[in-house]
Amino acid sequence: MSNPLYMFIVGDPSGDHNTAAIIRSLRTESPGARCYGIGGPKMEAEGFEPLLPFEGFNRMGYWEVLKNLSFFHRAKKLLVRRIRDDRPNILVCVDFSGFNTHIMKAAHGMNIPVLWYIAPKIWIWKKKKHTTNLARYAAHVALIFPFERDLFLPYMKEVSFVGNPLVEYNDARGYAVSESKAADLSKKEVIRLAIVPGSRPQEIENMLPVMLAAFHLLKQRYPSIRATVSRCGYIRDEDYRRFVNDPDVACFGGPLEELFLSSDLALVTSGTATLQTALMGVPMVIAYKTSPLSYYIYKTCIRGIRHIGLPNIIARDDVVPECIQTDMTPQRLAGFLEQYITSAEKYAGTVKKLISLKQELGSRRPSIEVAHLIKRISHAG
Repeated sequence: MSNPLYMFIVGDPSGDHNTAAIIRSLRTESPGARCYGIGGPKMEAEGFEPLLPFEGFNRMGYWEVLKNLSFFHRAKKLLVRRIRDDRPNILVCVDFSGFNTHIMKAAHGMNIPVLWYIAPKIWIWKKKKHTTNLARYAAHVALIFPFERDLFLPYMKEVSFVGNPLVEYNDARGYAVSESKAADLSKKEVIRLAIVPGSRPQEIENMLPVMLAAFHLLKQRYPSIRATVSRCGYIRDEDYRRFVNDPDVACFGGPLEELFLSSDLALVTSGTATLQTALMGVPMVIAYKTSPLSYYIYKTCIRGIRHIGLPNIIARDDVVPECIQTDMTPQRLAGFLEQYITSAEKYAGTVKKLISLKQELGSRRPSIEVAHLIKRISHAG
């Protein structure tokens, strides 16, 4: 039997991070396997072969996608042609539903089985559209949140919870957080704030200035506070430096977990990073702000949703504050952070709730589970 050919399509840094471990598992068990498609540097480090530069796919929001529509159209044509010519054993779509749905349909039409990993967030929006498409065109959907299984099962049988990649990542590196960590920040010699503005250029533009303004408000009241901005390696250093001009603000380009190990508090852009912050037991304020057009469309499509932050969604509770769009002001961000500083009880209670989220997510290892699904579905096809 010839070496298997696995195509992946990953469109953002968190997907690159989560999929790299799967490729490592596949190539460990099948050294001759070829993994290629769209992916980032972490996947490349595991032997992945990119067909196009990764940076062009890292867009978010309707306006950003519209401005780059010609790029996405050319990418779609290239990928569909490669699927037709190469006949990969399987197509693995990782999140990125706006683009991946089109490629999934094309692959299905050519009798190429599709595994979808990290499902669209149907608890937020477009439930009927996503479930219809996945039921019709995907051979299997691999879920990373346990509560998703009950949402998908009425529409399709081939779904499974494979574990959460962030839990696996933390466990593999021995990251552990104690509920007894210092809770009275007002007595600390230095209060350390992590600022995580996102992983896309437009997020840095929208989020970082407001987050830094909130830090400066806090510094007026607590001169000992220091901030560290998480710098995504996909984004130019100058895109951060034009906002960071305070000696009490540093930039850090290492793993988020390393930043959180030395952080007392965090300001985090809504997304995967909020779950990593939670798993590291760091009390946070979740923030998000997008273009007025994108926000209007989101508000029109989304109904009856109380939370956008993953920690709150998983816990089904108001574990940490959320400041969205017009509510995302320096004053509100600073005010919520100050509550953690002034109340040791609130701080300790939040740490306890955040740490408990790990129990909800279980201990399965998606790098192994998804690799097994890929091989099983490939052989069945």
